[in-house]
Amino acid sequence: MFSCKLPSEGWINLSLVRQIQFEDLPKRVAAVTWLNGDKQIFFGEDAIALIKAWENATNLINKRCNCQRKS
Repeated sequence: MFSCKLPSEGWINLSLVRQIQFEDLPKRVAAVTWLNGDKQIFFGEDAIALIKAWENATNLINKRCNCQRKS
């Protein structure tokens, strides 16, 4: 399970996220579409934490997939 600690919203289970869209406006914004189709917007520090956690999880998954291909 991949999770993310948000500064003001508690914890998010990233495996429940279907899609994340990022935008750099005057403040950073992350729009999350959950597996059930609901959408939620995160702003500022919460968006930054979510973006970093998503990138870290994606990189880890990619590394695991690449290792399995080499074996």
